[in-house]
Amino acid sequence: MDYVNYGIVRLPYSDKVRVVAQTNGDVETFCDCEQLTGHNGFVMIPFSVTDDSPVLLVRPDVDVTMPYESVIRGVGACEVRIESGDKETYMSQFNLFHDSVCSDFDKLVLSRCVDGRYRGDETAVFAKACASYPRSMVYMFHSAKEGTWIGATPEILLSGKRPRYNTVALAGTNIYSENLMWSDKNKEEQSLVAQYIRDSLYSYTTDLKENGPYTSRAANLAHLKTDFSFDIMSDIDVVTLVRVLHPTPAVCGLPKEKALAYINRYEHSRRRYYSGVTGVLDVKGETELYVNLRCAHFKDGYVRLYAGGGIMRDSDAESEWNETESKLHTICSVLS
Repeated sequence: MDYVNYGIVRLPYSDKVRVVAQTNGDVETFCDCEQLTGHNGFVMIPFSVTDDSPVLLVRPDVDVTMPYESVIRGVGACEVRIESGDKETYMSQFNLFHDSVCSDFDKLVLSRCVDGRYRGDETAVFAKACASYPRSMVYMFHSAKEGTWIGATPEILLSGKRPRYNTVALAGTNIYSENLMWSDKNKEEQSLVAQYIRDSLYSYTTDLKENGPYTSRAANLAHLKTDFSFDIMSDIDVVTLVRVLHPTPAVCGLPKEKALAYINRYEHSRRRYYSGVTGVLDVKGETELYVNLRCAHFKDGYVRLYAGGGIMRDSDAESEWNETESKLHTICSVLS
């Protein structure tokens, strides 16, 4: 891209991309997602706002939809080398989080990351992700200060156009197979997230409809998914719904505020924009905001990949480690 600050979105099953770019100046920063009220553009909302992870907004000086091939034409190669994951640290963190779930929480989500080095054009990673994961929303965000984030995520936070919007409860993960059977742990996890969404939307929406839960495929993985559609009340701003929904128990835990504080205090690696919100915020037109999963951060020759999983009372450490390995494979497979 010729722009210094931009965001690109390829929606599921689409052969087009939406490009939002600034022609000058730095991206706008905010200390709270509520400050996005009235703004349009490509947003990066962190899991939890900090001084070095504010809410970011690419102003839509340019906002165009174009064929996918127009963006990737002439893209060079990107060579990446990823280090092995630190299983010992993860297991120690799992035990800490699991003990806390057994005593104080319904659910906690534990994330981890792996690091590496890269050389070349990151846009090649975006191009391969688009080709490899047609069922996912694939995005690329770049700013002069932040570097580049690329992800392929299956989880809608808020999608649609006033007054009708959609969201999903996406929780429970397994390796995809035709005859997949879901464990009680996964079913309970999905149920908690779905009930949280019902409760959260109650005061802000009307005509709430839902479909599910059902098995939804995302690359080599499968998730339990429930779709929700609703009308937003006329006096409610879209940003209000973002604030109410984010972070969902699918990436945080329950009780929400207590889990958020716990994760920020005890999780070994900082999530920054992983498990935050990314996409196009358009107050008058089509808003497409997704939870930032299966993502990588590129900057100054270094790359960091993120993944996480929900911990319940009957969670097993080895199974949870394997789940994060499978999720990391989603983005690792487009780095090779």
